[in-house]
Amino acid sequence: MAHFSVDKYIRFNPASFSILFISNTGDVVFLVAVLDQKRVKKTCWIKDIRSFPEDNPNYLEPLKNILDKRKMSRIGVEFSTVTVERENLIKEVTNAELANLDQDMWVLRAIKEPEEIDLIRTAAKIADKAMIKAVESIRQGIKEYEISAIAQDVMMKAAAEGLSFEPFVMSGENSWLPQRFSSEKELKKGELALFDMGCIFKGYCSDITRTFSLGGLTDEQKNMFKAAYEAQQIAIKSIRPGVKAEDVDKIARDYIKEKGFGDYFPHLTGHGLGLDIHEMPILDHGVDTVLQPGMIVTVEPGIYVEGLGAARVEDMVLITDKGHEVLTSAPRELI
Repeated sequence: MAHFSVDKYIRFNPASFSILFISNTGDVVFLVAVLDQKRVKKTCWIKDIRSFPEDNPNYLEPLKNILDKRKMSRIGVEFSTVTVERENLIKEVTNAELANLDQDMWVLRAIKEPEEIDLIRTAAKIADKAMIKAVESIRQGIKEYEISAIAQDVMMKAAAEGLSFEPFVMSGENSWLPQRFSSEKELKKGELALFDMGCIFKGYCSDITRTFSLGGLTDEQKNMFKAAYEAQQIAIKSIRPGVKAEDVDKIARDYIKEKGFGDYFPHLTGHGLGLDIHEMPILDHGVDTVLQPGMIVTVEPGIYVEGLGAARVEDMVLITDKGHEVLTSAPRELI
């Protein structure tokens, strides 16, 4: 990977203990656990696939053998995927300088390939389906965790391989705190409830949020939701190639401030997503990243007011050559 001035790039997969090597000459080696080797050889385009025994304390010995045959002075590592223990083990098998490639890889991953976009599109559709089913289930007395369970069941039955994060429903007091987990609290009339969830489909994440209620809301609660929703829609309309991430954030933030809720919007407007639930670009003030075709972001301005509740609508948006495409489509209106 000559672009990074390193002799080799190493990425650890903490879930399956795999290691990917990419040299600046195009040499690629994939080191995987013995248990995974047959499956990887069948499904992966990489030709040089080697294995190591997971139950052996010297499981990085194959790594040493690979590095010993390649003379190098600098190795790029995604340290966010490496534990302290593994970093120390790497240092034991090579004298090369270890360079942190985290930021460089985030930049590369910000623009998705067409195949990646297709997978993310499917993940978004699964999340839509789960959100619709979950919202249809709401009734007086249903518990927050029951709604989350319904959505999880739908996603797994629709071929999701996992969850982007633990889905959470926040209703009433839980919504303005806010907490990021579903509790045994029951939904009640006169409260706003916020549901944030997503799934993983073939490695790629989706993320969607909707706000709903059982009715009996005050005009102030309705106005709060209206401000959050309209801010989101206006921000989405501004998304196109060439626009800066901070400009999208400013549009949403200024609108919410104009509606009188500026002090109650405490987080960023959105974030990229892909293999991880939070990736570049980040839609926030001070972020001058220029949006480009192939990037996928969430747009999710939110308002959280003690005594009133929380309101947030989140959608996934693909930046296209001519503008943008909204990938999530579950009903957004306040129920």
